[in-house]
Amino acid sequence: MKRMLCLGVLLVALVVPAAWATSWAPAGDVVLTISGPVTLMNAYDETRGAGVSQFDIDMLKSLPATTYTVTDPWLGEKKYTGVLLSELLAWVAAPLDAKQVVIVASDGMEFVVQVADAAAYPIMIAYASNDKVIKAGSGGPLKLVYPYQIEGVEALYAPEQWAWFVIEIRVEQ
Repeated sequence: MKRMLCLGVLLVALVVPAAWATSWAPAGDVVLTISGPVTLMNAYDETRGAGVSQFDIDMLKSLPATTYTVTDPWLGEKKYTGVLLSELLAWVAAPLDAKQVVIVASDGMEFVVQVADAAAYPIMIAYASNDKVIKAGSGGPLKLVYPYQIEGVEALYAPEQWAWFVIEIRVEQ
């Protein structure tokens, strides 16, 4: 009896997460991958030898959205809409002791954001600008946006740290 119970628990532990992960999978093109020590994973990356969280644009749009107007250092005043970096980290259950994330652009450029700053300021991964999809010619489909309207943020993150063509967030401890 004890052996059957253990076998049943093991079966539930293996099958339920696998079924849940496949139901929470991108239906469209993957636009963002979150890698590193995260708990919520829906794909396995063979090159990393680890699980990752992948999102298509609709999955990102289904998360709580934030909108604010900010002076983009390259494009002037824009109203951006997207998901807060802190929300994404909470969604994938990144470790509470994570120190930083590395934002990776499609050209291989990397930008470091401190997790404490993501918690303190509305730093976002934007998918819309002035209520329109961010096109590739304007840095899309995803862009790292800093809330320069808040005093002191520009001193922490210079204009050169606005990342265009964001494809990955790598959580680091």
